[in-house]
Amino acid sequence: MIKSRLFLVLACVLVLGTLIILNYSGNSLKIKPSYKMSYMHKVHMINKEGDSVKWELSAEKALFPKGNKEIFLNSLGLTIKNTTEIYLTSKSGIYTVENGNITLNDPVELNVKDAKFMTAGMHWNSREETLTTDNDIEFIGKNFNIVGKGLIAKTKEQKIRILKDVKAIFYL
Repeated sequence: MIKSRLFLVLACVLVLGTLIILNYSGNSLKIKPSYKMSYMHKVHMINKEGDSVKWELSAEKALFPKGNKEIFLNSLGLTIKNTTEIYLTSKSGIYTVENGNITLNDPVELNVKDAKFMTAGMHWNSREETLTTDNDIEFIGKNFNIVGKGLIAKTKEQKIRILKDVKAIFYL
């Protein structure tokens, strides 16, 4: 007899608890995230000057933190459109909204015609149309291999300058 009353009381408490949970509206619950951020998948940006495209940026994922000053990019590709098309890839980077500059993080791979360039990080200055890095670089082509430290590339003028510790091997 005591067991059946205990079972009946326990069942009533369980049913009452279930009804309370199901009827709870949740209006008083407020979530306060510690860091507000939005994101997008498969982003493609085009920078134009007049009718011509200066550069194109694509990324697998773009994170937009509160403040709209920077966009954090994952798995990105940057195509710089000049007389010779330059294509850069990186695992991650940052697009600065105010000036249109892009910082590419480790590792960066750059492809120009038949040559491949690798470094640990690089900066694209959109206004000056220059690529710069202070890191170790390696530039590999069909008939050459050049290594050094630091680089300034003026894409409009198609000039590349390796800053120091330059070593080159040319193949015949």
